[in-house]
Amino acid sequence: MRAGSDVENVGLSGPDLEVYDELRLQAVFKSTSALRWQMVSVAVVVGAVAIDGGCPVPVALGWLAVVLLVREARAAALRRLVADRSRPAAERLRSAALGSLALGLAHGSMALAMLVLDRAHAAIVTMILMSLTAGTVSTSFTVMRGFVAYVAAISVPTALVWFRIGGWLGWSTGALALMFLGVQLRFARQNLQMFQDSYRIRLENAELLRDLSAERGRLAQARDAAVQADQAKSRFLAAASHDLRQPLHGLALNSGALARLPLAGPAREIAAEMGAAIEALRQMLDALLDVSQLDGATRAPALQPLALDRLLDGVCAGFRAAAQAKGLVLRHEGAAGLVVHSSPKELGRLLANLIDNAIKFTAAGGVVLTAQTEGSKVGLTVRDTGCGIDPAQHQRVWQDLEQLGNPQRDRRLGHGLGLGIVRRLARLLGIECRIESAVGAGTAVHLRLPGADGALPIFSPAAPSVPSLVARRVLVLEDDPAVREAYGHALRGLGCRVAATGTLDEALAALEREACEVALVDYRLAGPLDGLQAIDALRRCRPGLPALVVSADRSAALHAGAAARGVPVLRKPTTEAALAAAIDSVRQDEAAGERDHPEGLFTGSEHG
Repeated sequence: MRAGSDVENVGLSGPDLEVYDELRLQAVFKSTSALRWQMVSVAVVVGAVAIDGGCPVPVALGWLAVVLLVREARAAALRRLVADRSRPAAERLRSAALGSLALGLAHGSMALAMLVLDRAHAAIVTMILMSLTAGTVSTSFTVMRGFVAYVAAISVPTALVWFRIGGWLGWSTGALALMFLGVQLRFARQNLQMFQDSYRIRLENAELLRDLSAERGRLAQARDAAVQADQAKSRFLAAASHDLRQPLHGLALNSGALARLPLAGPAREIAAEMGAAIEALRQMLDALLDVSQLDGATRAPALQPLALDRLLDGVCAGFRAAAQAKGLVLRHEGAAGLVVHSSPKELGRLLANLIDNAIKFTAAGGVVLTAQTEGSKVGLTVRDTGCGIDPAQHQRVWQDLEQLGNPQRDRRLGHGLGLGIVRRLARLLGIECRIESAVGAGTAVHLRLPGADGALPIFSPAAPSVPSLVARRVLVLEDDPAVREAYGHALRGLGCRVAATGTLDEALAALEREACEVALVDYRLAGPLDGLQAIDALRRCRPGLPALVVSADRSAALHAGAAARGVPVLRKPTTEAALAAAIDSVRQDEAAGERDHPEGLFTGSEHG
């Protein structure tokens, strides 16, 4: 315990003890200031009782004057002690204790006057003096030395006077006064202990707040680090999307061109296997990027009323060939007239993943989509006749990279990301989703979608086909030599006449020499201009030039810029069929203008 502290086992040190002592001093000063007029009134009453009991008036008035003077002097001294921060609080507490001793001696001196009072008046004076000490238990206990000095200076002289009076009344009253002193000391110590406990709790709360603030700071740093990491991941994925899709784009185009060549049996099989592997790689890359984008989604999809039957027509059309190749039936029923409130793009992706998964794990029978109303909701079930899933494993199938029906990890059956994407899309669209399945009994995935009152038009894609591009003239602007070469192989294999250029200057020179029907431009070009700016430059040379921009970029800036120019965006990697369909679509949109251009073979820089 620090020297000057008057209570044992305070358990405080340093600045905490200094603040604690300061609070004790302030508590005594506040109680002294608050009880000023009450103490004056008590002193006046004691003086009046003493005079009424036979005490000489000058003695009683002198006592009253001394008490009031000491009391005011003590109050002024306490005020100075509280304001004086130049001395340690413990030292000022000792000074405050001396003031309490002085006031106690002033009050206690009235006990001497009881020697001349009758017993009734002496008893009244004793009662008032003991009341003063009892009140001090709740007002001065924080400075224990001062409290003990004050109550002892009153109680001891009072007890001695009663012992002097003698007799059974005098001795019993004196003993009672000393016993009362002991009780007050005990209560004062209990009050002080509660004061100490309260202060310790205050310190603990302050420490908790500091820890909480520090933890909040650490969490904020962790959050900022996570945001930065997420932004870095997004930048990496954007770069990886382009850098990985670029060679994959060339592979896909070359694979399609290779499959068109008159190859021998073994070579044709190898080409087919290469094409299947490239398609699997493309699907894996798409799935990984989809997962990343859905996990980092910060904006809700644009929802609108959708005619469910038209949506199902379009989604099923894309998988009918795959189902027929396995001898499966793929159909939907009960959707006529039903309207849901959702996003056509995200809901289409969700259903496509479910249908694709069902076809992969169904050997015989088929896949049926059934729709029905369920109050304000629309229930949609995707049911297959596949191998089924053990009910104990239902939760596992939603996890990424889980394939319960593919123990040999056959990549032809996918990579275990399809249902993970379904889970994310369902959460994004507010769709309730659950599985009903048992081993050998097939699987049913039940969806509950928000219903709507009216429907907006929705795309209904037809089954993929390869349009004829015989004799079509295509200008290619691609700075990657390998991909440029792949464009040449693929487009010539489709019957096109191709001018493949690597720079904008080469492309402009080709336009000046020859006419063209379509410009196929990569978005990320080496140099200061991107693909859209390059298209602007080409159209300044050839106004109204039909164009198509190709990119792995999914940014809003690209799509907004392309939309403003009326330029479709073809996503990398693509296939011959998709490339042919995109070129044919652009040609049809500009058919009227295209007929005005003379035909002729490009003589510009060709590659491959």
